[in-house]
Amino acid sequence: MAKDLTKASITRVIAIEKLKRGLIYFILVAGSIVFLYPIIYAVGVSFMSTEEFVSIIPSLLPIPAEPMLGNYRWLLLGMGDRYMKYYFFNSFARAAWYTAFMTITALIVGYVFARLKFWGREVIFFALLVSQMLPAVVTMAPTYIMMARFPLVGGNNIFGQGGSGFLGQYPVLFILGLTNVMAIFLMRMAMYSMPPDMEEAARIDGAGTLRIIFQIVAPIQKPMLAYIAITTGIMLWNDWFTPFLYVSSKRHLPLATAIAKMTALAVVQAGVPRWTLIITLGLGLTVPCLVLFAYFQRYIVEGLASAAIKG
Repeated sequence: MAKDLTKASITRVIAIEKLKRGLIYFILVAGSIVFLYPIIYAVGVSFMSTEEFVSIIPSLLPIPAEPMLGNYRWLLLGMGDRYMKYYFFNSFARAAWYTAFMTITALIVGYVFARLKFWGREVIFFALLVSQMLPAVVTMAPTYIMMARFPLVGGNNIFGQGGSGFLGQYPVLFILGLTNVMAIFLMRMAMYSMPPDMEEAARIDGAGTLRIIFQIVAPIQKPMLAYIAITTGIMLWNDWFTPFLYVSSKRHLPLATAIAKMTALAVVQAGVPRWTLIITLGLGLTVPCLVLFAYFQRYIVEGLASAAIKG
């Protein structure tokens, strides 16, 4: 009797585990479909002409009757838009500059807040964290006015009057938002998980702070640095609003902002919008992020894990 009850209990447990596993797989598959569907849809549309796309708009899964590469030629060769090369260059330049600057800044500042002792350290760090809690819309207007009234730039005098400051100027794409507080926070947490023995030994040997940071700490914190670099690069690559707000010349636009402006124009313009070209541009914006994320996924997981050890 007891043996039968034991077998029944084991069978019930196995059945419950199979049900749980099946439910988990179902949720994962359903979630994957939800996230992948826009990309699959865009890939199908990218091989269509505008006329064919308009004719099959109600379709949930667009399958081109006669696949064509005209949209990709337009994307890669800039056919129809002589500024295409500038869109890509500006996107790569912004992403590379901000990624390098924010990663190095996070490494140095994170080390300072984690290792060096100075008066007001915790207060300053707390103020940095509080600044992250302010909605972006709160600082948008003051930042815009500051850029417009910047002295001795864009025709302004020393008092910031008479011109437009950094508005419409190419350098404005590279000077706004140079500090990534979340990256500094994660780097500081990662520093706490690292024993200071090697740093102390290096100081005894006469190494300075910067040498310790770049030759000892940086190699150890490679996963966290990779995580910060990848997420920062993707964030800046996809940033369309900042250039949209500060520059108007097509020569200065990154790809994401160019797509946003094309989409806004397509909604109000007369005739049939060139949706297939816009969607193909969106794919061109998305593919580098997907490849980067897939290739460096291990570093992203390791970076988050190293920051979580302290907690």
